[in-house]
Amino acid sequence: MDRNTIIGLVLIGALLLVWSIYNQPSKEQLAYQKHVQDSIELVKKKMQTEEEAKTASSQTNLSETAIIDTTKQKTAVINAGYFIDSTNTQENFLTLENDVMKVTFSNKGGKVFSVELKKYKTSDNKPMVLFEGKSTEFGYAFYSGTNQVNTGEIFFKAESNSAVVSKKDSANINYRAYLSPDRFIEQNYTLRDGSYMLGYQLNLKGLDSIISKNNQFLTLIWKQKLLNGEHTVIDNRNYSSVYFKYPNESVSSLSLTEDGSEKFPANIEWISFKQHFFNSTLIAPKIFEQGNTKLTIDTGNYYLKTMEAELVLPYNHNESNNYSMNFYFGPNHFSSLKKFGIGLEEIIPLGWGIFSWFATPINKYFILPLFNLLNNFIGNYGVIILIMTLLIRGITLPMTYKSMVSAAKMKVLKPEIDELKEKYKDDQGKFGQEQMKLFGKAGVNPLGGCLPLLIQIPILTAMYSLFPNAIELRMQPFLWAKDLSSYDSIFNFPNNFSLPFYGDHVSLFTLLMTVTQIIMAVYTSQMNNVTGQMKWMQYIFPVMLLGIFNNLPAALTYYYFLFNVFSIIMQWGVQKYMIDEKAIHAQIQENKKKTPKKSGFMARLEEMQKKQKTAQRERMKK
Repeated sequence: MDRNTIIGLVLIGALLLVWSIYNQPSKEQLAYQKHVQDSIELVKKKMQTEEEAKTASSQTNLSETAIIDTTKQKTAVINAGYFIDSTNTQENFLTLENDVMKVTFSNKGGKVFSVELKKYKTSDNKPMVLFEGKSTEFGYAFYSGTNQVNTGEIFFKAESNSAVVSKKDSANINYRAYLSPDRFIEQNYTLRDGSYMLGYQLNLKGLDSIISKNNQFLTLIWKQKLLNGEHTVIDNRNYSSVYFKYPNESVSSLSLTEDGSEKFPANIEWISFKQHFFNSTLIAPKIFEQGNTKLTIDTGNYYLKTMEAELVLPYNHNESNNYSMNFYFGPNHFSSLKKFGIGLEEIIPLGWGIFSWFATPINKYFILPLFNLLNNFIGNYGVIILIMTLLIRGITLPMTYKSMVSAAKMKVLKPEIDELKEKYKDDQGKFGQEQMKLFGKAGVNPLGGCLPLLIQIPILTAMYSLFPNAIELRMQPFLWAKDLSSYDSIFNFPNNFSLPFYGDHVSLFTLLMTVTQIIMAVYTSQMNNVTGQMKWMQYIFPVMLLGIFNNLPAALTYYYFLFNVFSIIMQWGVQKYMIDEKAIHAQIQENKKKTPKKSGFMARLEEMQKKQKTAQRERMKK
């Protein structure tokens, strides 16, 4: 490996380092530019208290609890006055259940109270609950005169019973809050067998008598505190955000790493409260005219982030108003989300930052189809990654072979290059020109050894984006790794000790990856007679990767380890059995006898060196 190749390798390594730091992930831009100026002011959730506290002298400072109780008192008064079947204040629950999830409903607000995904467990082997009653709010706000009504505080009447769905069947639960037998608010939920999609229908009948005439909309209020069910809170939090989609636009999102908010001045098709491997999404195309969303990071270990949405539904003062929507409560599985045809799969990042333009299509059209194909026949994901690595290395073998032949030619030419260095040691410009002439006569491309690296980088970066987000790897063990979607710690430092740039644990796959990277550097140096500073520069890259990859998923470091092992084997086999240096030397000597035909690349290099030499002479004259 010559000096130019080494410099190329180091530059590529530096590029990967900058790319890795840039995507941890970095601060994102606001998801969508404002379509219009200030949108109409949304209805606020907080109720105004009806009367002042009579015991103000004994309570100079009301507690938060007292404020909440006063608000609830007023809400109860309003509801009791309007909804004649809502005087019951006892909360009770119903469930809809199929083979993949169990949805629990509350009569208070007629809302989804909690969702359990039956095919998944938390990292400590507990039921995978997306959210629970105390961590979620859902209801509609509207004005009746000067009073604000929030359906989340209304006790609905259940018109059906709990049900278990099976055998390609479906079942529904229906809640109503009555003004009179023929005037009511109705919320209807439908669940089908084997589906993570929950059908939802809101029907308003005969409410024109209590909804203010100048009120042209309702406000849907939805709030969730995301629960943590993963191995590390930090990773789960860093992959969680609010995603949403405007018609005929790409998916947008709030920041992954900071508090944020966004106004929706136009219709949105859906909004998703997404965490690392699961999401809760409300799908309602052509319903919500405007709205806003907000995200707040929770610093504790129980909740990840608080996500809120206020969405405006148009209300026509007719006898009946009906709104059809769907909820998706389920895994972030790319192929499954893609089948809905609404772009929901785009909440799964297949590429980060400036590298997404090539990482995303590689993952979407090559890596993921290959991964899914192998998954149809093989149940062990460690074996799947092994086979994928073999196939990828096999595809790149022809290019790798050409680079090794180029390296062998450079090795054969090394004595002559050393002679030129000694002869023109005081004139680097002349040395460069003579070296280019030598390369031209010998038919050698000095950058030929860098081509495979440039081709491999897109694949490596695609893997860097895919494996941390692949739910297929979640909770999947392999060898000593308990979970391929998280790091494979074989030792945790005691007393919360952490090394800067490294972490608080030791990842064995990362160590193996680093060792094999160093072995490759040593082998390359020996084969190509690399000495001095250039030799040691090859070891900087693996050391930097040691710190970067220690906290990344075991699947990723395992893949890089296999990639290095297969590269070492291929390089050894090609050098030993496929490259004849004597034959290459003879061919080079024959090429020297011929009139060299300059390639466009070589001609440009020579022209560049001539210009540099001319500029150097001009500077010396001055």
